[in-house]
Amino acid sequence: MATNKSPFKDNNELKKDIQKFLNTHRTTFSQEIDRTSAYFEIAVFNDLVRFYENTGFEVTPKNLKPRKRQFVYALSPNAKPENVSYFHIKKAYKKKPDREFEIRHNVRIQSAHDTSIFVSPDYAIIEPNSITSGKVKHYYNAKSDYFYVEASNLATFAETKHYNPGPELVLNFVGLVNELMPNLMRNDIPSDLPKHFGPALFVSGVGNSHIRDIQESLLQRYKINVLLGLLLIPVNYIQ
Repeated sequence: MATNKSPFKDNNELKKDIQKFLNTHRTTFSQEIDRTSAYFEIAVFNDLVRFYENTGFEVTPKNLKPRKRQFVYALSPNAKPENVSYFHIKKAYKKKPDREFEIRHNVRIQSAHDTSIFVSPDYAIIEPNSITSGKVKHYYNAKSDYFYVEASNLATFAETKHYNPGPELVLNFVGLVNELMPNLMRNDIPSDLPKHFGPALFVSGVGNSHIRDIQESLLQRYKINVLLGLLLIPVNYIQ
């Protein structure tokens, strides 16, 4: 993306960028959105797909609407999985079985510590067909299916925020990592292939020098990503 003009200030430009990305996958975009933050979420979702494309994965859009092959982004955690699209990714190996995952938008993840707690990161890389459902008391008094993914089926995840960050925003991300992937807090990194990016926080704003001190400290302590001033940083910077 160009750094001299931010597309996040112009929803029409953002929409063109989204459609340009989907064109490469022979899909279309037709959702009506009035929030720039939602366009920002979609743009980062697309960048994560590009990240996997650039690291040797075969990428395929799934669950498209038949009419004009429309790709439907999940703009809310309440969106039912059968009503939204996602990307299936596959990494092929010569001497090992292929590995497959799904790139999902706004899917709920069950806590790694407590099965009654759920959170909804903006993006999740999960095992195929790992979305399950059940009845939970806080969701429509357990009268409707509650869709979620168990933490054990989560490969990695990411969050986005479209504003200038404060200390609490950046530090709170560590709490989310601890809730979903507590092994990373001990720097217990999975050794099996393929390699995924570490949990990432993408922020459109740059923040002040204190925020950058916090960013540097967290990156030294944990295998996570905190990317500030997102438009100035290429997506392949994540680790």
